[in-house]
Amino acid sequence: MAIVDDDQAVLDATSEFLESLGYSAVAFSSGEDFLSFSGQAAISHLLTDVNMPGMSGLELQDIVRQRYPNMTVIMMTALRDEVVRRRALAGGAKELLRKPIIADDLIRCLEDAAT
Repeated sequence: MAIVDDDQAVLDATSEFLESLGYSAVAFSSGEDFLSFSGQAAISHLLTDVNMPGMSGLELQDIVRQRYPNMTVIMMTALRDEVVRRRALAGGAKELLRKPIIADDLIRCLEDAAT
């Protein structure tokens, strides 16, 4: 599983939480960093922030959907914008979680993606 977020505290906490659940988590501070990662084809789940400097999570999702259509994308944001939500889901995101992320919501998304 890959996590992409420009907020280091969120990145660290989310990675540690997912690893405590038994997931192998690889953290990236930007969409560009994720796209330059040589092992991205082996990633089955991508959790990405929407708002980041440089490439946004929505732009990252568009690229990932083209390259790896079977990769599950879960997005997260602190924004309360219905347009962003619709765009994320229309672009193929499994879910758009609100920050701060509630652990049960993330677990549910991951369980749903596994079925």
